[in-house]
Amino acid sequence: MIPVHMRLSGFLSYRDPVDVNFEGFDLACISGSNGAGKSSLLDAITWVLFGQARKRDDSIIHAGENTAEVVLDFLYEGNLYRVQRSKTRDRSALLEFYIQNPADGDGPRRWKALTEKGLRETEARIVQTLRMDYDTFTNASFFLQGKADQFAQQRPGDRKRILSNILGLEIWETYRERAVARRRSVEGDVAVLDGGLAEINAELDEEEARRSRLAELENSLKQLAEARSAQGTALENLRRVAAALAD
Repeated sequence: MIPVHMRLSGFLSYRDPVDVNFEGFDLACISGSNGAGKSSLLDAITWVLFGQARKRDDSIIHAGENTAEVVLDFLYEGNLYRVQRSKTRDRSALLEFYIQNPADGDGPRRWKALTEKGLRETEARIVQTLRMDYDTFTNASFFLQGKADQFAQQRPGDRKRILSNILGLEIWETYRERAVARRRSVEGDVAVLDGGLAEINAELDEEEARRSRLAELENSLKQLAEARSAQGTALENLRRVAAALAD
């Protein structure tokens, strides 16, 4: 994730709207006196993306304002995204998520909404897009103040999960689940084919018996045909006798 532009207003140390353009530099050092808002810039990134910062309730709102808002544009895997989160006192936070569509001819680029029905669903969509949650972000990209050793303090299972997220290993778990599902599907198809093959083999095993039975039936049919022919001849003779008697 590469930040491109961020706008803050009413957030922590930033009462008035402030625009931060990240495109003019690759490396920066933030310096200033205590309370100038150095950490607030980093808190704004974690808050707008994941809804978490050093403060999570109305205390993130500047004392002289009623609403805090952060808008962050960032590049990820060749796409430009925008996340916009705002919090009004005594109200629930609002979250919007967008992706910028390519320009249509000479027309301007437009933002396509990726926002889900609810706040939690939209946050999950952001995490899914970034393939990184708050814990991974604060252990790999952004070290919280006074918690530089946070990763080392994690439990082994959590360290494994965080490293897997950082290295993108979770995709292999997805591949494994897909392979297992595919294997089960193929095994089901094979079972159906095996059942059909067993029925065919059972039919083939009865071939000689059925051929013998067919020969018997054909012989019986021949005998019945001969008997029918004889009876037909006898019936014709009777009809002639009856005709002669009638005359």
